[in-house]
Amino acid sequence: YSLLETIPYLSSKYLSPEEQADIAMQCVTLEFSASEKFVAHPDLGRGVLIFRRGFAVVSRNVATEYFTWHSDLTDLPIDVNEVLVEDDYFKEHQLVFHFVGFTKVFFVPRSAIMSVLEKNERAWK
Repeated sequence: YSLLETIPYLSSKYLSPEEQADIAMQCVTLEFSASEKFVAHPDLGRGVLIFRRGFAVVSRNVATEYFTWHSDLTDLPIDVNEVLVEDDYFKEHQLVFHFVGFTKVFFVPRSAIMSVLEKNERAWK
């Protein structure tokens, strides 16, 4: 569960080992090649990406000209609070990950996060 420790609200400070295990069992590893884009998993929806290898440029609605370059991200999550916002807000302000080279990420589905956090008031404080 060490990768979950990088996300404050999923850390052992707020979640029990059982809650962390429940989330970890629903996570998947994803791989992307250069020039691929990612907004959400086709089956699991949106979630948090924890980069294991590689890097990406992140944009939010290209019309706003918002771009962020993320590099040296090994074992770090990106925009962890984005996954907590409501779907309607997300659709209007969604992040798009543009992978620059081969990239491997640990994907934590929003559905897994929300199912645990809904039952855990401590994590919301």
